Amino acid sequence: MEKQRTSAPYPQIMGRILRQGLAGYWAGFWPWGFVLGVSKGTVLGGSRAVLLDLFEHKLHMSKAHADLASGFGAGAVQGIAMSPILLARTRVNQSLAERAAAASAAGGRIQTGLWAEMVMSTKVLNAAIHQEGVGVLGKGMPAMVVKRAFDWGTRFIFINMFRDWYGQSQGLPAGTVRKGSALEELTISFLGGAASCAVTMPIDRMMPILQQASGDKQGVLAFLSQKMKAEGVGTLQRGFLMRACHTGYHTAWATFGADQIIKLVQRNS
Repeated sequence: MEKQRTSAPYPQIMGRILRQGLAGYWAGFWPWGFVLGVSKGTVLGGSRAVLLDLFEHKLHMSKAHADLASGFGAGAVQGIAMSPILLARTRVNQSLAERAAAASAAGGRIQTGLWAEMVMSTKVLNAAIHQEGVGVLGKGMPAMVVKRAFDWGTRFIFINMFRDWYGQSQGLPAGTVRKGSALEELTISFLGGAASCAVTMPIDRMMPILQQASGDKQGVLAFLSQKMKAEGVGTLQRGFLMRACHTGYHTAWATFGADQIIKLVQRNS
């Protein structure tokens, strides 16, 4: 997020954050990261289950088409729920960077703790609402909805592509549904999530910039034009490496991990 927001090199970003100790490392996690972590999986899984049942059993779509359509739809629902929380995290990151820069200029580091960071995170969001109105919570939401829809839709597309490719490499006919071992499925999920970044990265790259802006009425196309003039076309893939690692990791555990938990519950019920 900081790479996308500032375009600064990774060593500089890591140095600025980790120089602050745990206060820097945990910035934005309490409470917004925690709320996001315990809620977005529920929103995604619940909405996908409802949509999968709708598409497959009520609209009589094929399993493959219902799987993809429910992935796009569930991602869009998740985008609506995630947008205000991600905005809060972006604003907290921005505030931390400013506080850390001021502290470093004075020859020290920010003096704070876990509870103080929670209070600070809440104050940052409250200040944004006070200055820009409650509508700030929806800042960047249309882009987030499109992004999350394409995130999960393309992840399922790439996961199925990698699964088909692996099955064919094992001598299976094209189109054969085959689930491999736990390690194989974990790897396929990781690769599918990482590959999806090639499609969704330009939208993802815009989110921290759009959400940090205070009262900025700049449109998406104007923003893209400005950044491309300043940084070249490569700006559309800013932060790709870390995003691909993060997305692959997240997708692997959100899909493979969830399947394992469901199987464990079913065996014990």
